[in-house]
Amino acid sequence: MSGERQYSRRAIGKLAAGAVAAAGMASLPGQASAAPHYRAHGPLLTDGYQTWIDAINNQGADLAKVVTGWGMPGSGPWQNFPDHIWTAAGATNFLIVRTVTGDTDKMIDPNQAVAEIRDSRFFEFKRIRSGADKCIIELGNEPNIRVADPWAYGYNLSVTIDRIRETFPGAKICGTALSPNKTTNPDTWYANPNFVNAIKKCDFVGVHFYSNADDGNFAAQGGWNELTYSETLSRCASKWPGKPVIATEYSMRTTRVTPYNKGYKYGSLIHFDDSVASSLWGACYYHVQTNPGGIDFHENVGSEGARGYRKRLSEGGL
Repeated sequence: MSGERQYSRRAIGKLAAGAVAAAGMASLPGQASAAPHYRAHGPLLTDGYQTWIDAINNQGADLAKVVTGWGMPGSGPWQNFPDHIWTAAGATNFLIVRTVTGDTDKMIDPNQAVAEIRDSRFFEFKRIRSGADKCIIELGNEPNIRVADPWAYGYNLSVTIDRIRETFPGAKICGTALSPNKTTNPDTWYANPNFVNAIKKCDFVGVHFYSNADDGNFAAQGGWNELTYSETLSRCASKWPGKPVIATEYSMRTTRVTPYNKGYKYGSLIHFDDSVASSLWGACYYHVQTNPGGIDFHENVGSEGARGYRKRLSEGGL
């Protein structure tokens, strides 16, 4: 991928105790809030398992995300690494486990979704370590990029939700996040009755939003032909009033900001920016990706981004 993220890419609580205990309460100009917004927060793993664990620890994260089809510390499926799954299941209070079925150019399939969650063993171990309700199963990812039929996707998503609830009792379910790129017609999906009704059955609405700006301005994405975070969150409030939202992916796409400073800006956005709607329950930034030839490597924040995030939390309102 190029330095600025392209749209054809392969899509893949509470703050830590004491993180803001001694924070000052003055405000940063234009940003800012005297008191932090308490939202679940943490990193998404794409490649670099130990770096991801380090990031969780560095940040004091209470939320993290894995995908059933990649991220394992070696070759083969996740179930070949039970010790790593066990560690991941206990690393944060909440764990998002996303399916590969329903991703980008794939129609979501209920049988495959059940098989992925079962075979990956994340729900199994998370239920033991923290409780079933601390496992959030996210179904699909940005299907509006290449899946042309929101009617069929919405129908299949609804069936998949029923199967997941039956097979993994107690788990929370997060609905499919759409790409905010306007050329992929997210509003067509937000307006589709089948898709809207399927998301109504979920515990959380999933969303994605991004920034191409070096200053971490997530509100300027209209210039990149994208829905901004505020536009996306307003659609969620309109279609699914009262339902909590998780940003299961958000990032700064620029390569001109260090991972540490990206993490710092992420902390400012999620916890100290009053323009972010109160419906945002939590957010996972995209991503830990230590493979220099891997997908969207330029968005990697490694474990240093987590230090920057925690630094912002420790400063409080400033």
